[in-house]
Amino acid sequence: MAKNQINFSKMTEVAHNQLNTFKESAYAIAEEDLRFKAEMKPLKAKLDAILANRDNDMKQGMSVDEVVVKFPRTEIDNEIRKAETNHQVIVEPLNKAMKDSYVFVPENIFTAYTLKINDGKRGEFLKAITEFLSNLGIEGCSQGQISKFAESMSDKLGAKYATSKKIVEDGTLVTAMKKNQFNKLFMAVFCEMYIK
Repeated sequence: MAKNQINFSKMTEVAHNQLNTFKESAYAIAEEDLRFKAEMKPLKAKLDAILANRDNDMKQGMSVDEVVVKFPRTEIDNEIRKAETNHQVIVEPLNKAMKDSYVFVPENIFTAYTLKINDGKRGEFLKAITEFLSNLGIEGCSQGQISKFAESMSDKLGAKYATSKKIVEDGTLVTAMKKNQFNKLFMAVFCEMYIK
């Protein structure tokens, strides 16, 4: 192991389990989201067809009441509601499990990160990273290890949470920002730093 690398094998079993819970929850949520989207696609197509038929017949001179009777949507609305309710029942405990796995993330880490970004103050962010490592059961890291880890983390904080499809198909939890987002952020950072 390189001199400035942190030995994550020292992580507590509880922390390791929570991290696995996060990953498993992310994957399960992504799978469910894809399943739900596939279920909703034909239902929404049916609803769109009903609405298009209603619109067409109203343009042909039928009254709203006649169109509603001719093209009822109660059945499809009920199917959509049932699918949405089922989706929520499946996703709710997964979201809770995922949020519960954040227990190791220090409360002040976002504030510390914004201080780092907005004011160029790294100290609070480094303290938050040290607390995070300690929460994982990793103690006794050198300042160099903490700094290197903090920088590698902050480099990736410009990333975004992956789409459900990306998680399921590629097993990837994070992806880079889109080019337009990156360009906007890059220019904003440049302007904040050099254009006064």
